[in-house]
Amino acid sequence: MGNRAKEKSNLRNTKDKNILDLDNEIIIGIKSLPKVPKQKRTNQQRENKKNEKQKQSKKSVVSKKKTRKEQNTHVTQKKQVKKKTQEDDIELRLGIEDEIYKEKRKKQPVKRKAKLTPKQQEIARKKRKIIFRLIKWTSLVIVLIGGGIYFLLSPFFNIKTITIVGNEKITQETINSLSGIELEQNTFKISKSKVEQNIKTNSYIDSVKVKRQLPDGIEIQVVERKTAYMLTLGNAYVYMNKQGYLLEISQEKLEFPIITGILTTEDQIQEGNRLCTEDLQKLSSVIQIMDSANNNDIGKLITKINISDKQDYVLELKSEKKNVHVGDASNLSTKMLYVKKVLQNEKKKEGDIFVNTDLSTKGAIFREKV
Repeated sequence: MGNRAKEKSNLRNTKDKNILDLDNEIIIGIKSLPKVPKQKRTNQQRENKKNEKQKQSKKSVVSKKKTRKEQNTHVTQKKQVKKKTQEDDIELRLGIEDEIYKEKRKKQPVKRKAKLTPKQQEIARKKRKIIFRLIKWTSLVIVLIGGGIYFLLSPFFNIKTITIVGNEKITQETINSLSGIELEQNTFKISKSKVEQNIKTNSYIDSVKVKRQLPDGIEIQVVERKTAYMLTLGNAYVYMNKQGYLLEISQEKLEFPIITGILTTEDQIQEGNRLCTEDLQKLSSVIQIMDSANNNDIGKLITKINISDKQDYVLELKSEKKNVHVGDASNLSTKMLYVKKVLQNEKKKEGDIFVNTDLSTKGAIFREKV
């Protein structure tokens, strides 16, 4: 026990000594600290002051912003209050004006529609009836037309047969191909005028008529041009009818008179073309001469006709070895009678017969070729 007490007392003494030592050290340290120069302290103060000023400036900016925001909000609130007051004023004015307008309307006498007399009512009723009938009949007509068109364009009217009438020279196949009509085509979708024009492109066709044979037939009536004369074009022959239409250029020679001495140029001699106007005038005289010659059984003997001089048409009779100078187309019947007599009297003699003279005094003249 005694030892323990001694140890405790020793410990206490050591602690007190340590505390005293620490205090001494602190005091000594404070006395031994180096002295800070005055300039460094002033710089730190300046920096601190700057920092404080910056903080104050920031605070002032923030406060200014806050005040501006408050001012803006205050202004907007004032504007809203003004708008509300203006709207209230407008509503009040409108309400007052509405009341004034209503009072005026009450004061003004109400215009009432005059009642119709019985006659006017009757006229109005008749007008309504007429309008109703017009609407009724027009709608009915429209329905009928639409139904009719639908029926006409139905397969019931598709073409099944095509008949061609009046063709001799041209075959049915060529006419069908020219027409452009196809079987099972609706008959009302075909333009008759267009079909006729297509067929007329053939030089032998003079006229065409297309008829619908309902419900499913088409008839094409054709009138052909017939060869009556010929022209020579090099080694070929050009077939021509009485109207001067050039029908065909062929190497085959037919038993028709050849006309020579024409004025129509070679480049105009093409299938489907016609002689020039001067040659057509002369051709009318040739037709008269040939008609008179046929009536006197001379037409079959004529092989060539020269039309270079319209005052003197010359006929060549190759089988009789004679040329006949007819003159113009006047007094043809008497001229042909004289020619017929000369042919009977001067058989197998080659020469020229002149009937372009004064027949009453001289008659026909025959000059035998020597």
